[in-house]
Amino acid sequence: MSTNVFRNVTLLLSKWPLDASKKGRDIGEHIRQKVANSFTHGEASKVDIPQWSKFIEHLGNIANNKSLIKHPRTLKSTATGLSVEDCKQIVSTDFLRCVQGQESFKNLSSSTKKNAD
Repeated sequence: MSTNVFRNVTLLLSKWPLDASKKGRDIGEHIRQKVANSFTHGEASKVDIPQWSKFIEHLGNIANNKSLIKHPRTLKSTATGLSVEDCKQIVSTDFLRCVQGQESFKNLSSSTKKNAD
């Protein structure tokens, strides 16, 4: 039975792309790591079949955009007023590093001002 679960997981992973802009924070990367840890012996691994079946079902719903199909968006706007591409850039690792760099610079400059007083 775990053979079927393993096959279903590998099919699911083929639908779940990796996002190179989110190194270390990508959900696809996290899922692959969880599968690798659980299925150390491939199809012969002993796993909790009901738990993995639910996991596959729920992630399959996300990968197949089940909610998006059931509840299609009528507007192209976002709560932030940004485009989809802008939102993708903001959640990228490069943008996060940039913001963290600015934040550490702000902390450095404010501590320098306090020491000068």
